[in-house]
Amino acid sequence: MNIAITDDSLEDRRRIQEILCDYAAASHIPLEVSTFSGAEELLREYRPLRYSAIFLDIYMDGMNGVEAARKIRDVDRDALIVFLTTSEEHMPDAWRVHAFEYILKPVSRDNLFLVMDDILGRITIPEVPRFSFSSQKTECTLIYDDLVMVGTDAHNYLEVTGRSGEKLVTRMTFAEASALLLKDKRFLLLRRGVLVNMAFIREFDDHVCNLTTGASVPISSRNRKKLEQIWDNYLMDSMRADILKGHRDARGND
Repeated sequence: MNIAITDDSLEDRRRIQEILCDYAAASHIPLEVSTFSGAEELLREYRPLRYSAIFLDIYMDGMNGVEAARKIRDVDRDALIVFLTTSEEHMPDAWRVHAFEYILKPVSRDNLFLVMDDILGRITIPEVPRFSFSSQKTECTLIYDDLVMVGTDAHNYLEVTGRSGEKLVTRMTFAEASALLLKDKRFLLLRRGVLVNMAFIREFDDHVCNLTTGASVPISSRNRKKLEQIWDNYLMDSMRADILKGHRDARGND
């Protein structure tokens, strides 16, 4: 688990890091903590999927925490942001950027432990399939619902594209990735070296597959009909599954 702490108070950074390390030891989980003295410093180092959670002070010199959270949301809609503050004044702004939690200072050990329990539960839900990989010496994870595409780049590295448009490069081979992802019915081999999540397909053209993200992937016109039929079958299966789920939910509410 990778955690970022951004606070212009050295004492608060040390206190939170100490509690987090105690939590990791008690929970028997690996933990890496990165600390930043300001929002600008965090944003210079930030990229999607880098941190499991971000503890972000609201009142800081320079850019405040809410402004920093908005910039993070521009590139990473799923980051777990926990605001730290001495006042509840900015709580409405915190929820507008979809904060995961809001902790009043001084941060107590019990309170932080409870928040970490919630974070750990959120990122380790077993029934949600996830794609994990290493990029630039950082462990990254995308749930399948947010994984748009994987494909080999010009240097034969694997490029992973997420829902927000972020592209991360990993040394994982395409064979390793496809062996995992093709076990899930939503992923389709469009052409050699390119797998796409069919939930993000908008349409097929003569020579390209157009995605809802705006990207287009060249395909062989010879394979277009076969690929389009697989996609059509996937859409039908998804609709049937949604209808069945709706019926089950309706019965459960009776």
